[in-house]
Amino acid sequence: MGTPQGKGCVFCCAKLLFFTKKEEMPLFLAKMYSETIDEEGYAMRNEILLKQLAAFRHNTLSCVEGLTEEEADFIPEGFNNNIRWNLGHIYLDQYDWLYHKTREDNPAPKHYRELFGYGTMPENWQQTPPTLEELRNHLMEQVKVIDQEFGHRLDQELDEPTELGMSTFAEVLPRTFYHEGLHMGAILAIRKAITLQNQKQLK
Repeated sequence: MGTPQGKGCVFCCAKLLFFTKKEEMPLFLAKMYSETIDEEGYAMRNEILLKQLAAFRHNTLSCVEGLTEEEADFIPEGFNNNIRWNLGHIYLDQYDWLYHKTREDNPAPKHYRELFGYGTMPENWQQTPPTLEELRNHLMEQVKVIDQEFGHRLDQELDEPTELGMSTFAEVLPRTFYHEGLHMGAILAIRKAITLQNQKQLK
């Protein structure tokens, strides 16, 4: 007589516990073990990535608390861009990297590319840029959008690999964290320059 299906499943799972090394397992048990560990590992990694995205974005927005519209447009000597541009560029670049190798529509406003795309500068703007409030809202909302639109498919293969061989959304996200950190550094440097200028004006 064959083993009932339910007891067979329990038996297999119980047998799995008796093997301390994957190499000691029968092939079908080793495969089941690997798939279980991989799925759990990927899920944990993806959860960490999304938490990092939220934490880094919180840090970026904290850097512009109390900033005025006038200060957001200030360009210190030696800089090409202001804080408003850096915020808009962080927002646009984040979406660009996630949608770059897919056939899906980038949700960023189309005119943002003329304002905040690579190589743009405020001195060349031909239209009124968004307010700080609009940029803050976009940046906060972006975290939710990425979680909703990509959180369940971070391991999905891109249509084709991007630079450095990155081939999934999960591999692309850390690159965007690095990019955001660079521009957060620029924002902090500009804020320091603003503080120095205000101090000089008070003397």
